[in-house]
This record gives sequence, C-alpha cells and structure tokens, in this order.
Amino acid sequence: MRAALVLLALAAVLPACDGGFAPPATTPGAIRGTVRYAGPWPPADSLVEVRFVAMRFIPRDTTDFLQLNNLVFSPQKLRVNVDADVFVVPDVPPGRYVYAGVAQRYAASLFAWRPVGLVEGAFTVPPGDTARVTVEVDFRRLPPFPPR
Repeated sequence: MRAALVLLALAAVLPACDGGFAPPATTPGAIRGTVRYAGPWPPADSLVEVRFVAMRFIPRDTTDFLQLNNLVFSPQKLRVNVDADVFVVPDVPPGRYVYAGVAQRYAASLFAWRPVGLVEGAFTVPPGDTARVTVEVDFRRLPPFPPR
C-alpha cells in the first residue's frame, strides 16, 4: 500500500517538473532592417556577396566570424548596386547584440569579409519579438576593422 502511495505521489509531481537545472526555453526573435547605400559601389569583381551580420561581441579579426553561436547573419544575400534594401533575419536568439552591420565579402576566401556600414550602438532582440535597425553604408568612408 505504501509503495502505491509513493508511486501515485510521483505520478502527480513528475509532470509538473520544469526540467530541473536546465535553462528555461526562450522564444526566438527576429531582426528587421533597412540599409541605405551612398557612394559608388565597389567593382563587380570585389562584390562576392553582401549580408547583414549581428554579433554579441566586438570582433578582433575575421577569424571571430567562426564564433557561430555568438552571431547571426541574413539568410539571403543583400542586393547590390541599389540605393536601399531591406532584410529580415528570422529565428534570432534573444539578447543583446553589440556589433552589427552590413559586411561585404570581397574575394572567394571565407575570411575575405569587411564591414561596410554599422548599426549605431547596441540593440536587443526581445524573446518572440522583432528588433528594428537601420544601417547607413557609405562606400567612400568604410568603418575601421578591427574596430577601435
């Protein structure tokens, strides 16, 4: 009888378990942005691709782009030779992003990336919500990399 009561108590309590010490599940957010371009676009042979990138850290060099668990990027390439573009990055882990902007891959190498425009300041992606950002790109005045 006592064993049956213990099993009944466990059956009542276990479904209410929230995972113990596991971190609570978070709902992904999104980043929606607008990019405005100024200045002449670089030559076609140095425009392999252009994407939006957001990082939870300030990069020291291009090898930092391998920290895939601390950055997100636009799933599609951004359009080139346009005055403006829009993008959406879905399924973004919520949290604070301190370095973000538009990056240009200028050669075939995986490490041939440079920032061409940055979001001013850090921003936060709320759980289940969308952060909105604007990036100004001026090809005559590229941001320094690595950042100072």
